[in-house]
Formats: sequence, C-alpha cells, structure tokens
Amino acid sequence: MHARFAGAALAVLLGTVVAPAAARQAGTTRPAAEKAAPAVPQTFDWWRAAGVPSTTPWGQPIDVASTERIRSWTTMPEYTNPLVDHLPDHPTVVSPTDHFGDPVGKPGILHKVDEIYGYFEALAASSPRVQFRLLGETEEGNHLALAIVGSEANLAKLEAVKAGLNKLADPRGTSEAEAKRLIAELPAIYTLYGGLHSTETGAPEMLMELAYRLAVSDDPMIRAIRDDVIVFIVPVAEPDGRNRVVDWHRRYNADAYTMEDRVPGPPYWGKYIFHDNNRDGLQLSARLTQELVNLFLEWKYPVGHDLHESVPYLYVSTGTGPYNPAIDPIAVSEWQWLSNFEVTALTALGMPGVWTHGFYDGWYPGYLLWVTNTRNAVGRFYETFGNSVPNTMKRTVGPQTQVEWYRPNPPRRETLWSLRNNINYQQTGVLHALYLVAQNRERVLEQYWTKASNALRKGRTEAPFAYVVPVDQPRKADAAYMLNLLRRQGIEVHRATADAKYGEVEVRKGDYVVRMDQPYRNFILTLMDVQKFPQDAPTPYDDVAWTFPLFFNLTVQPVDDAAVQRLAMEPVTSEVAIPGMVRTERGRTAYWVVEPAASAHSIAARYALKDVRVEAAEAEIRVGGRTIPPGAWILDASQVSAERVREWAGAYGVAVTGVPAAALEGVARHDLNLPRIAILHTWRSTQDEGWVRYTLDHLGIPYTYIGEDRLKEGRLRDRFDVILFPHQSGSAKAIFQGIDPKYSPMPYTRTPEFPTHGFPDATDDMTGGMGYEGLAALRDFIHAGGTFLALGSTSAFATEFGLVRDVSTTSHPGLFVPGSILKGMAEQPRHPILYGYDATIPLYHRFGPYLSVPDALKGNVLVRYAPANELLMSGLVKNPGALAGQPAVVSVPVGRGHVVLFGFNPLHRHQSHGNFAMVWNALMNWDDLDVGLGAAQPETAVAAGAH
Repeated sequence: MHARFAGAALAVLLGTVVAPAAARQAGTTRPAAEKAAPAVPQTFDWWRAAGVPSTTPWGQPIDVASTERIRSWTTMPEYTNPLVDHLPDHPTVVSPTDHFGDPVGKPGILHKVDEIYGYFEALAASSPRVQFRLLGETEEGNHLALAIVGSEANLAKLEAVKAGLNKLADPRGTSEAEAKRLIAELPAIYTLYGGLHSTETGAPEMLMELAYRLAVSDDPMIRAIRDDVIVFIVPVAEPDGRNRVVDWHRRYNADAYTMEDRVPGPPYWGKYIFHDNNRDGLQLSARLTQELVNLFLEWKYPVGHDLHESVPYLYVSTGTGPYNPAIDPIAVSEWQWLSNFEVTALTALGMPGVWTHGFYDGWYPGYLLWVTNTRNAVGRFYETFGNSVPNTMKRTVGPQTQVEWYRPNPPRRETLWSLRNNINYQQTGVLHALYLVAQNRERVLEQYWTKASNALRKGRTEAPFAYVVPVDQPRKADAAYMLNLLRRQGIEVHRATADAKYGEVEVRKGDYVVRMDQPYRNFILTLMDVQKFPQDAPTPYDDVAWTFPLFFNLTVQPVDDAAVQRLAMEPVTSEVAIPGMVRTERGRTAYWVVEPAASAHSIAARYALKDVRVEAAEAEIRVGGRTIPPGAWILDASQVSAERVREWAGAYGVAVTGVPAAALEGVARHDLNLPRIAILHTWRSTQDEGWVRYTLDHLGIPYTYIGEDRLKEGRLRDRFDVILFPHQSGSAKAIFQGIDPKYSPMPYTRTPEFPTHGFPDATDDMTGGMGYEGLAALRDFIHAGGTFLALGSTSAFATEFGLVRDVSTTSHPGLFVPGSILKGMAEQPRHPILYGYDATIPLYHRFGPYLSVPDALKGNVLVRYAPANELLMSGLVKNPGALAGQPAVVSVPVGRGHVVLFGFNPLHRHQSHGNFAMVWNALMNWDDLDVGLGAAQPETAVAAGAH
C-alpha cells in the first residue's frame, strides 16, 4: 500500500508547487497580516483511505484529531510508521496538543525556549514518569534544562542510579563482584541533546512529543524502554540561538516555501559562538559546553546522542574513519552495532533514506557527542533532513540518492519535505535506539565498565605512564590554565611531593603530574599526544590536530617508566596557580624588569598595570650573569611598590627582577601604550570573530565592536589605534561584498516583536558588505597612523583589495593542511611581535592564506614556515615542500601606520593559546612595529600602500 500511495502522492503534490511567495517585494518584508497565501498545500490526503482508528492495537485510546493533523502534515505515507503516526490519548497527562492547541510539527510553527520549557513543566506536573529541572545559564542568562523520563520505580531511585553509574565509571573503587551486581540492577541512562545548532530546528519540537509518548504509551516497545532505560532529554542545547532563530523565522521566513526564497539565518546564535558550539569540547569555552560536560561528570551516563539536521533523510553516525586511535575498540564497535540496528529497523518499516557510514569521519574529539566518547561512554549523532524553516518545501536530493552498501534504500531525488517528516524520522530512530539499549541493558552497562577497566589497565601497562608539567617554565599562567582545563574535563591532576628522575625526565617537587592510571586515560592520550592523520585517508571532516602541549606552547614531558606512578604525590583538589617570582639584584632597585614569556595571558597582565607606565626593552638586558632577551617590560620602581609587584607576579606567573639604574644604561626602549581597539566584523560570517570577542572578554581586554556597515562613517583614526579583523569564511571577494543586496533591506534590530535580535550588534541593513566607502575608510585609518591586524583569510582581503602593496597571496597545488600544527621559525626575533618567543613556534594552520613577498620586503617577514622535513608537528601536511620557508607572519609599514598579516588564524577557537601572544604583542606595541624589522627595507617599501 505504501508504494501505491507513494507514486500517486508524489505526482500530485509536486504538481501543486507554484512560484515562491513574493514575501519581500522590492527587498522589504510585509507585515504579517499582508503575507501571501502559502505556495505549498499544508494538508495531504494520502492517509484518509485507511482512516484513523480510535484505539491502538494494544487497546490504548488515540487522540484522533491530533493524529489526523500529524498524518496530514506528513507528505508521504512512507515517511511515517505505526510508532509515530498517531498520538496516544491520556486522561490526565498533558499532551503537546493539550498545551499548544496543536501537535508538534505543524507547518510554519516553531516554539521558543520558554514555550518548550513550559510544556515540559506541564508534562512533569501531570505525569509521575517525568521530571524537569533547570540547569545553569548561558552567557545571556537563559537556562539549559533537563527532562528525565522513565518508570516511576526508576525515577524513585535516581540518586542510587547516579551513584551506581559513577561506580561503574571508575573501576579503581569498585570490585568486579560489585560491578556485576550494579550491572544486573541499574537501568541505563540514554541522553538526548537537541537544538545545539540553532538553525536545525526539528529536534526541540520532536523531543516534546517523544517525552509525552515515552510517558504515556502502552506500546510494549515503549514499556520496555521505560522499564530499563532512563531517558535524559536536553531539549535545547543552545537556548540563546533557538530564540533568535525562531524570531528570525517569524521576521523573514514565515512565508518562504522554497529553499531559494528562504532568507539565510541570523548572524548570531549565542553571544559568541555560532556553528562552532559543536567544536568546543576541548576548550570548554561556552557555558552550554560547560553545563553539558558537568551533566555527564555528575551522572556518568553510558550513552549520549546529539540530534542534528543536514543530509537526507536520516544519517546515523558511524563515520567513514579514520577513527580517533585513542578510542576503545569496543566503542567503535558499538557505533556500528547501534547504527546498523537503526538502519535495518527503519528500512524494515518502509522508510527510505536511512543510512550510515558515508558522512563525517570519527577523528576530531571536540564535538558534543565526544563528551561521552572521550570518557568511555558511547557518543553518537543523527543528521535528519531539515528545511530549517518549518514550512513544507520541495526539495531536491543530490548524491545521497545512489544505492550503496551503507545506504541500500536511498531517498527520493525529489520530494516535498515537511517539519513533520523530520520529526517522524528522528523520533522513530531514537525510539529504536532506546529499545535496543533497553533490550541489551546489561550488555551496555557491562561494556561501559569494561571500557573503563581497559583504560585503567592500559594506563598501568602501556607507555606513557604519566605526563609531567614542570612549574619551572616561562609561561606559568598558561601551564596553570591548561592544568585547570584538564581538571574541568574530569581528568585527575597530581602534584609531586618529592624529586625523581625517569630516563631523561626530571621531576621536581612541586611539578604537576597527570597520571595515566585513571579511567579517562584515553582522553588524556588524545589531548597530550601528537596526532598523525593518515596521508591516504579521505578528506577529513574538521581539524586533525589539537595537541595540548603544542597548542599551549608548553614544556610537557611524557614518562615511559611505570615507576612514575609510585612517585610521592598528592591529588590536586583546588584551582591550580603557578605563581611567578620576584628577586632583586644588589643595589637599590630603580626598575623592575619583567622577563618576556609570550604568554597567552600577557595582555591581561599589562591591563592589570594600566595605570602604570610600562616600557619594552628593544635589546638584551644583562642582569646578574643572566641575559634577558629583547621585549622585557620595564617598570619604574618609584611608581610600583615591591608589594604590588609581588602580588602581580604571583597572579600572572611572570618572573621579575629588581635592578639598579645602571643595569639599563644604553638599553633602547619604547612605551607599551594601551591601544583603543576595534574588532571589525562582517554580517555574513561572525563565527571566528566571536571567538576573538570571547578571548578578549575572557582576559578582560576592552574593545569596540563595529560592523562593516559602520566603516563608511569614517574618521576611524580619531576613535581607534588598532583595528583587528578576525578570520572570515570565504574568499577575499566574499568578505568585501558581504550579504547579497537582493535581501535588502534586512535589519537586525531589537523590536518588541523580535526581542532577541539586535545583539551583540545591530544594523538597519545587513546586506551589501563594507562597500568602497568602507574600504577607503580602512585605507585612511592605516595611512593616518592606525595599525590593522589581519588574521587568516582577512590577510588575503588586505592584499587583494590594496590595503597593502607588494605582498600578495598565492596558491600551492597539491598543498593540503587541514587544521594542523606546523613549525614556525622566528625570522626577526627582535621584532616586538615576537617578544618572548623561542626560535621555533608551533603554529595552528588551516588552508592558508599563503603569503608571498618580494625580495625587497624579506625583512618584513617575521615568521616563516620550517623546512619540509621539520614542518609537521601534529596532524597532516600533504606536499610540505610547497609551504616550507614561506612567510607566515608579515608586518609592513603603510603610510604612517602598519598592516600585520597572519597567514593563519592565531586565535583559532580559543584553542591555539601559544599563538595568542603574537596578537597581544602587536596590540601592546601597536605604535612601535617598525622596531626590529630587517635592514633590507628600501624607502619605497616603508611607504608601501600609498595611493
């Protein structure tokens, strides 16, 4: 019957599609009352022939009216099944229809966070099988939330379940006999996350109906789930973005019925992080990531499942590989086991387009699903076909229509796709996943215990047996930050209480030790070890390297001797702080000399002394038989007391020496003047600049945030000393042109009707880019003495649009660097941007841009990439010879100002901490960037960029 209805329905329904509604005549949006009639029918009649029974086969009443609507919003009979094609009725438990007036999945309807939470509160108040609680807040003050669904008996023993899962997660304190008892008694916890990517709108809607169905259905399959699984539901993992997207739909897309007529989504989701909120699992920057990691660390549940939308119709994650080698092979097998069951079950129900394998890889550990994978649990995700806009639309499918071994029943090439279709697929898949875990509860829990036991055994029997982080290293504040980050991840850190030596590794009392004989040993290994992405692997899905010692530019020593685990040490139970030190030379202290360290926290240290004159030494300083390299900070001891210096050095981990006036005789120096900083953003790509704003805010650095549309106001030099233009997605041309003016005017302003818009910036029209007026304003700013810092792709914008002459961008055929760590060589070590750096610097690099300078400007190259045989430090480089010796950082005087070009993104995702100080040095030395440049600099080069 499905096949007969399917062909007829598709032919009829596709014939009803008409031209897109003229929602934006002459580039304007009409008031809601004037919106055009829907261009696609919102009800479908395929289901009427079978009718809607009043009860289920197991005798439970059906909400007939809701069921009729659910089926009418489903565009093809094959896009649903008896599990989800109806809404069970219950006399006292509140259904979505009872609460909202309609079932979920109604065309055109999306619910805001408070509406979703309001439903879950009503559901919990009406059902003993549901609990609802708020979690912590986002950066904007919106709460995350958790709904818990299970049998009354299981919910009554939640605290005992938590304690039991914590025992299974740590075999050190749990005997095998106790583990077996817990495995026999405990229900499993399966956690679902919805709405992490805010324009993927279906999951928060689906999860409301799923919770209701799990709470009230008498389906034997669902009763089995309730009895053996407690379902955790995080309905909206990004509350700020959810509200913005719902407002955006209501403002711009309420009458968009084709993908072509749909206006691209809002410029922001959360305050800082856009799509990268699913890349935050390593650095834990966002409040949502912190809350969800804390949720796992509290409960230590065995399965986590992140619900996404993209490819048709339902992709169930396993990935193509290469898989992260630190993951237990059991987990990899569990990915296949679960996904193959779901693909088989949904295919057997007649649902096309359910598949696995051919999407994603399984390498990068920073996704939300890896909160569980990195901690011996199972992490997985879905990609369900979605329109983002909840309106029914004609969709065309690309290569996913091909039959493959992993996609035996592919989706249709053309179809009408609705929000309800999306909900049906997601909900059906999740129900089968929950059912499989319910049927195999003991197996899932036993394997959870086994994976933790395996990690512990490997930590005791396989090198490295520990990582030692010495306290005696120049970037002490960065070392403390990294150690605290490890602790926030649930990783145990110890501190040595005795000296020892293991091969070439010396451990001093007070050094920090990260032991590998702990349950998260595999996670430690993936964070601290070098990544080696296979040369012959398919194109990776994301970054392929994240090695913490390289990212933080720290000395971290692996120990290959198991005896290190018998070293006298004590667990760290509070925040790590590695204080600096203050010493004085003989004679009266006239100056405090602060040794340069290129710390990620250096600019915060400078702002802590914003009331004090600070100078930078342009040459070496000899003190007590030691030589302090160029870049040392000089403080007048008459202005800064010894007590304040000691407190400051302790807080920022810096080394300070009090010296007499004679020690600085003849040492050239310049003031470290704090600049007036502007962060420039486009409206088409706010993701990377969001990371920059986060980093500056995290360090307490003031700045002004300006959109590209405000550049044309001019007089930038009157307001700013430095304009920092963060990395952008796309080409230089795309950066310049901005959002297509065909959408104009497209305001992003806060109004009573759309209260979430207009933050963190606002404009009356997001389209059209900076324009030539804005470009000219940037040119004038630089020529009037301003400093322009271009990070990553904006360096290509600066060169291709004439902000700097002679420097250009080039391509290197065969060169492939997908988010790796490369070795940089300090070419001009006395230049202010390199103050505190060693001769070699680990650089994060991802696909350029690749800078080229003429011989006349060789002295302006501050950092070059290392020779080919030394270039790769972690990750992957194909054809390294093409990049070897090429410029990585270039600083060029332009008029009375400066342009600094980074051929990589030094502030990448708040991860590449060891690169931060190059940007901070540029900010603090913004008006002295001609210091230390190479001698080979003709007069014409100094005036480069003049027009």
